[in-house]
Amino acid sequence: MRKALLAATTIWATILVRPAEACCQLGGSACGDPFAIDCNNGVVCFVPWKTCPGCTCTTMLSGKTCLANASEPGSVPTVRIDKSASIPGDLSVSWDASCAAPGPDYAIYEGVVGTWYAHAAVRCGTAGALAATLTPGNGNRYYLIAPMRGGLTGSLGTNASGVERPDGDPSCTGDRALAPCP
Repeated sequence: MRKALLAATTIWATILVRPAEACCQLGGSACGDPFAIDCNNGVVCFVPWKTCPGCTCTTMLSGKTCLANASEPGSVPTVRIDKSASIPGDLSVSWDASCAAPGPDYAIYEGVVGTWYAHAAVRCGTAGALAATLTPGNGNRYYLIAPMRGGLTGSLGTNASGVERPDGDPSCTGDRALAPCP
């Protein structure tokens, strides 16, 4: 009897265990599976074995959720800064498009070198343009570009240890969506 109970438990557990990428947060977005556990930590999806194709597990201020790939802001892989050719003292900032779905807008943050993570939004939108001309603040400055989509700010990049940079203060949106690009 004990072996039969153990075998039945093992079979039942095997049926319930699913790969983490097939799980979405309980009560998530349109991609959310109402029968699943938190997409980042859960590896168990309950019947009826729903998955969320076309979705990405995302960290937000409110916790983890599953967003449609087309809703993810993503991140900007490369930023370039040069002296403006047309306006003395200004900077020409350009960047590569977000690695997420096409069409996000972009926020530009400025901070003081040496006062890391004290960056603030200086432009909350570029109408989708991949370049802007800025008048820098006094002293040595650093600039971060973040994609925005649907009220969410994407990645501001990571530090040398791979840890996500914190949001700016003030920020351009009320929440962040931090996920690898789909």
